[in-house]
Amino acid sequence: MNRHFDYAADARLATHDMNKCPQCNKSLVAPEWSEHLDERRVRHIWACEACGYEFQSDVFFANAA
Repeated sequence: MNRHFDYAADARLATHDMNKCPQCNKSLVAPEWSEHLDERRVRHIWACEACGYEFQSDVFFANAA
């Protein structure tokens, strides 16, 4: 049970480090908006609460096997 908890904590930290504002480097919790563009792509719209910087990112998924 404790081992599962350690793994979950590590995964949460790894995700947390990936969501940073490119302008001020503050943590971003969640995008303001997400939209499904097609079967392989999702677009996220981000807005930093600390500095007000806004940007978008696209996530591309591999083809289904």
